[in-house]
Amino acid sequence: MSRLYGKAIQAGYLVPALEPAMRFWTRHLGIGPFFVMPAPQFAWLRNHGRDAERTDIISQVALAQSGEVQIELIVPGEAPSTYRDFLSAGGRGLHHLGMASEDFEAQREAALAAGLTIATEGASQRTRFAYLQPPPEAPGPIVELIDMVPVMQDIFARVRAASQGWDGRDPVRHF
Repeated sequence: MSRLYGKAIQAGYLVPALEPAMRFWTRHLGIGPFFVMPAPQFAWLRNHGRDAERTDIISQVALAQSGEVQIELIVPGEAPSTYRDFLSAGGRGLHHLGMASEDFEAQREAALAAGLTIATEGASQRTRFAYLQPPPEAPGPIVELIDMVPVMQDIFARVRAASQGWDGRDPVRHF
């Protein structure tokens, strides 16, 4: 567990298309089943400290579990976001490490004090989140701070439960 941000619970990957990515993860890595989630709706969203005019940062998203780590596949939307920044800089694949925050405000402030900056942050219909960008010279990943409110705990538990003893059938499900 991170002493600053909580437990690492998620690895978020950017993919160009959801179906081929889910097929690869289920067939070649044996990880699944994947749950296709509705694209999040945002109560508010900021990108690099500015209120976002557009909030379509995610086109599609799916979740699966591998042991203690949730795998999140994200097809970025058209709006400016940390996802678009990452792709524009030549990034591929792993975009962020998701951390389960038990004290969101304090952990957000700890990240800022530690020299991370906020790339994109907001509140969806489910929870608050902040994507924390390391300094350019840092070798570490972007960190997503996830406010683990009860609805998020339920989503993570459902995905985890479905993976336990999964036999490869019904690899794609809808939440």
